[in-house]
Amino acid sequence: MKITSFSPLIMTNDSEKAGKVFEALGFTKKHEKKDASENHDSGFRMKDAEGHGISIAQVNQLPRDMVAVQMNVDDLDEAIALLSSFGFKNMRGEGNIIDNGSARTAVMVLC
Repeated sequence: MKITSFSPLIMTNDSEKAGKVFEALGFTKKHEKKDASENHDSGFRMKDAEGHGISIAQVNQLPRDMVAVQMNVDDLDEAIALLSSFGFKNMRGEGNIIDNGSARTAVMVLC
């Protein structure tokens, strides 16, 4: 498995407020996902002049903000197996992979 990108992810119910903090730190929006539905949250990706990135996800049902790590990998199934071997579980339920056509996603949390 090859990791193709690795960056912080903020999950919040107020993504615009969080985005303003990072805009003040010199980050700009580079990609925005607006196709929110029951299974997909909206959000955006930001980068600074040095190429550092952060993703901010709008997750309305969260009782508090959460910080995580976002990894893009070339083999999602292998990544899930590796993380599972260390005690991580898919937050949306085992085997529940979101496929939006351009990416496959699993939210793995350490239990």
